[in-house]
Amino acid sequence: MEDLKNAVMAVCIVSAGVCMIENMVSGTRLKTQMKFLLNLTVVTVLVASFTKGGIAFEMPDFPAYSQPEYTNSQEIYNDEICYQTAENISSVLYEQITSAGINCTEIRAEVNISDDNSIFISKVIISADDFRSAVEIVRNIIGSDTEVVNGMG
Repeated sequence: MEDLKNAVMAVCIVSAGVCMIENMVSGTRLKTQMKFLLNLTVVTVLVASFTKGGIAFEMPDFPAYSQPEYTNSQEIYNDEICYQTAENISSVLYEQITSAGINCTEIRAEVNISDDNSIFISKVIISADDFRSAVEIVRNIIGSDTEVVNGMG
């Protein structure tokens, strides 16, 4: 790290010197020749810093790929898919029940996804004023196999 600091310091000092000398010779005929020599000096300082081995870059160690992390990620992904699917189904059922004129305060769908990626709605919990009519609407939409539970008690 000290070598890198010294290389940067040398480049800064040479650059400051180049700037001062360019300002002094800016109105003379030697302007282009001096600019070339000064740029050559900066390049020499940079090359010298790298060839001395003064600057060494180290790559950080990355942990090896491990299967358990992938399994955990897959579980998180599957849980999120279940959650999003349940939310989407609940919102569609809520819209259908309220559009039928039934006052519905809450509807929750419980969803499972099997190993072959089939979506199975295991239970629907409804809190509505007219529970029987809401159940009929839900069963017309998702089928009669799904368990529908009164959420109001």
